[in-house]
Amino acid sequence: MPSLNNLPLPIRRAPATFALVVVTSVCFLLFYPLQWVSMLSLFNFVPFRAAGGYVAFGEWGDWWRLVTPTLIHFGWLHVVFNCLWLWEFGQRIEHRLGGANLLGLYVVSAMVSNYCQYWWEGPSIFGGMSGVVYALMGLIMASQWRRPGWIAPPPMAVFAFMLIWLVIGMAGSMEFIGAGAVANGAHLGGLVTGWCLGLVIGAIPRLFSRR
Repeated sequence: MPSLNNLPLPIRRAPATFALVVVTSVCFLLFYPLQWVSMLSLFNFVPFRAAGGYVAFGEWGDWWRLVTPTLIHFGWLHVVFNCLWLWEFGQRIEHRLGGANLLGLYVVSAMVSNYCQYWWEGPSIFGGMSGVVYALMGLIMASQWRRPGWIAPPPMAVFAFMLIWLVIGMAGSMEFIGAGAVANGAHLGGLVTGWCLGLVIGAIPRLFSRR
């Protein structure tokens, strides 16, 4: 096997973030081109059965469903942009906090944002990494406010774009222009979760810093 030292420097500095991007991409390539409804039902927050144009939802009860909706995407643009934002924010956090903490943040923000979407809309079919993306962004924003420069922030224009996108989605404009439904509960829940985590981590940086 090739040595990790032969990988590009950005990947060697943020292997956990890169692994999340790879896993997300592989799950998309398994699901989307083949339209595996069984995989979608297995990964969705609640199980469902589709027949004759109708969808019947079951009850939530499988622990993995707290996280797996983040691995389902519904189009090429959906997965590409989410992976780009995941890399943009995730590698910055991993540089400071390390891979184990980054993966822990992924799990926590995935669980909270997915549950928020379920609470927001009820049983439905939803997926995507955007709740986690907003959580990572919120963490950087909060840490920047609490401890400027501790985690290298992206340009302010990136924050502005993501917040405007959040407002547009919550206003229902995305569906109006035919861009499809948006998981507003996951976006808002992820942002608030990340902000809260950023305040905590920024207050006790030595406990979370990369070792």
